[in-house]
Amino acid sequence: MFKPSMTLAALLLASSMCAASTSDDIAKATLDELRALVSEGTGVIGDLQPHINSGKLDPALASQESLENKLRARYQKSTSRSIDSPLPGLPGEARKAFLKAYRDVLATHRGVMTKGGQDAFVPAYFRAQVLKEFNKTMGGKVRAYATNRDNELINGDWAVSRVMKGSPVAGHVTELMGTGKLDPVVTRKGDHMLGYWPMKLGASCVQCHAANGLQQKEGTFGGALVAEMSLK
Repeated sequence: MFKPSMTLAALLLASSMCAASTSDDIAKATLDELRALVSEGTGVIGDLQPHINSGKLDPALASQESLENKLRARYQKSTSRSIDSPLPGLPGEARKAFLKAYRDVLATHRGVMTKGGQDAFVPAYFRAQVLKEFNKTMGGKVRAYATNRDNELINGDWAVSRVMKGSPVAGHVTELMGTGKLDPVVTRKGDHMLGYWPMKLGASCVQCHAANGLQQKEGTFGGALVAEMSLK
């Protein structure tokens, strides 16, 4: 409760501080939910990669039920909560948009997955397609990207300058990637909340990238998952 002696200016300042705090908390919760969904959804494809590459993926493993159950299990283990539990507000909206994108992308590429072949459907491509659909559905409320340093790009379309064109936090993302550090960063930059989660290179990633001319080491920096949202 405000004291009667507080001036109007003080009241307005206190009110704005509360609103900003709430906005920041919602933004952080939304970005964290998205991080978990993208990471575990990508992990589902990563787990299937040996079967896809060999061209011996059991069609049953590529069914909608199987793929959704795998996501549920990974999400539950990672977050200690159910992906089907109620989630109000913007975090819930982001989850709903991600799940729609996850289902749509996998349905579109199910034939490619079951036919298989070396690098027929890699996790990085899957993630890029899901984020593309997610961003469309969210209509700018939340945006997410998977990107890397220019000299380590397999696909130039995934450069920061392209996927984050016009974003006020793009320069900060470029700076963070330049360090090569693996520490996640969730911070407010002006009127935007930025989530930056570096990705470590796995053995299969290094092997695939080597075939495309990149010499990298397992466990080192391999790009970042980035998400942002306006706090206006």
